[in-house]
Amino acid sequence: MTAHPPLPSRHWWFIPGIVALALALSVTFFAPHLWLMTEYRPGTTQWDRAHTFLLQCEQPFRRDIEPAMLWRLLPPLVAHGLSLPGLTPLSLPWIGLLAATGYVAVLLRRRLDDARFVFGGTLLYATTSAVLVPVSWLGMNDPWVWLGLLAVAFGRARWAVPLACLLCPWIDERFVIGFPLAWLVARLDRGEQIFGRAILAGLWLLPYAAIRLALSRHDPAASSATAGFLQAQVSTSLRLLPLVPMAWWMGLRAAWAAVCYALWDQPRARGALAAGILLGTLGVSVMLASDLSRSAAISLPLVLVGCFAFARREPARAPRLLLALGVTNLLIPAAHMTYVNIDLINALPVELFRLFR
Repeated sequence: MTAHPPLPSRHWWFIPGIVALALALSVTFFAPHLWLMTEYRPGTTQWDRAHTFLLQCEQPFRRDIEPAMLWRLLPPLVAHGLSLPGLTPLSLPWIGLLAATGYVAVLLRRRLDDARFVFGGTLLYATTSAVLVPVSWLGMNDPWVWLGLLAVAFGRARWAVPLACLLCPWIDERFVIGFPLAWLVARLDRGEQIFGRAILAGLWLLPYAAIRLALSRHDPAASSATAGFLQAQVSTSLRLLPLVPMAWWMGLRAAWAAVCYALWDQPRARGALAAGILLGTLGVSVMLASDLSRSAAISLPLVLVGCFAFARREPARAPRLLLALGVTNLLIPAAHMTYVNIDLINALPVELFRLFR
């Protein structure tokens, strides 16, 4: 028999409490470099993306910015439309962080209403690069992309996939890269045919492709900058190949156990297809972005499928196992890996000492 959960999930504060505790533990064990965040410091990893993002919030369609950000227009447009002053647009990633982490907790509770299972899975998510990156680097809107991919994989509402496809590509192109994997995860999770009518969901990405193509024809400077960026990035990625295994490990760490279990749980043909698409997705991410550990978070739908599979197969053991995985990920050292740089993530006491020394 499954033990009663230590926290009754019927209370309204269950999900907010789980999210708050998981994020608090994550920030305590993997804190940002606080001493670099006390003032506006362009030129540092912590502020580079924030600098560009804030420029966009002032003028969303400006083109004198880094090429990677030229088409990531939705968050700047929201901030500009709301007339958010000063540094306040930097709160948008944190709102996304709370929304995505809360959605993970909701998905876990749907599969197994045990507080240990929900907390363990939420903590596992909160200790991957999906959370560590937006906490450590200002202006990173990744959480909204991960939320969109999770909606594609596990959303119940009929509007979940269309809305994600229409909005999330304008936050980050990683959504388009991760869409095939998230779509496949939905088929695996629901036991549906892979090559059926559901494949038409990909058509919701066509408006993004059409609008971007049309805008590119009227903005040759931006198109040229993007092409130059991609050419340089592909060349750079070849030099980074030796670092890729360690970077992928740093992105998920113990959460890779859930990915492996998800692949093992599937029939051989489906598992092989999922493994191939996962490697292809990660490979494309390496070619298009040099923040290698950050990109590993694109495999999060498979992480949750692994958690769900264990809850289905071993409901009595799943709460303890997932809690153990979450705590393990909390204790395994983590680092950000960008280009050839390895930036070890310190615990909060260390960062507080560096801040006040």
